[in-house]
Amino acid sequence: MHAQRLQAALQTLAEAIRDVESLLGEMHADHDALAAHIFVARRAYRLVNDTKSGKRRETSARLSWERACELGFRGSVGDWARLLGAVPKR
Repeated sequence: MHAQRLQAALQTLAEAIRDVESLLGEMHADHDALAAHIFVARRAYRLVNDTKSGKRRETSARLSWERACELGFRGSVGDWARLLGAVPKR
């Protein structure tokens, strides 16, 4: 009796493991475009050679924010600037 229950539990576990592995494979196949854009935008923001007034970084942040909005970002320009590391949160 116990051996049959153990065998059934092992089969259920094996099916669950296969389901999880297939879901992980799907997740690896689909990349998050917004997350990739955030990563690239933060690096680009740090590497901008800025002027005294900060116009280049401001322009860079605004342009990358517009692209982020196209990818699904729902925050304001200020939120985006804080995400890039431009402005400390108050």
